[in-house]
Amino acid sequence: GACSVVQVDVGRIGGITPWLKVAHAAEAFDMPVCPHFLMELHVSLVCAVRNGKYVEYIPQLDDLTGKRMTIEDGHAHAPEEPGIGIDWDWDAVRGMSVEEFTREIRQ
Repeated sequence: GACSVVQVDVGRIGGITPWLKVAHAAEAFDMPVCPHFLMELHVSLVCAVRNGKYVEYIPQLDDLTGKRMTIEDGHAHAPEEPGIGIDWDWDAVRGMSVEEFTREIRQ
């Protein structure tokens, strides 16, 4: 086949619904999905599909969130609270922003 894993990113594909469509299409071909970036959100999506295999962990992003993804014994756990799972620490995000490339859109 052309590939052995599908690494789809919810932020690049256009949201949760398109992500799920790609995951289900991959499932039809018995291919695993292993998402990229936004691990706090993707862990829930991986739990929602049968072919979810791995969740990427980027420790450098821990300082940008108020609540980190829970990992125990090598397994990532989806949050139990409602929402998308990301609790941005906006002060930390602003602190790492490069003014030249920053534009305030909304908060």
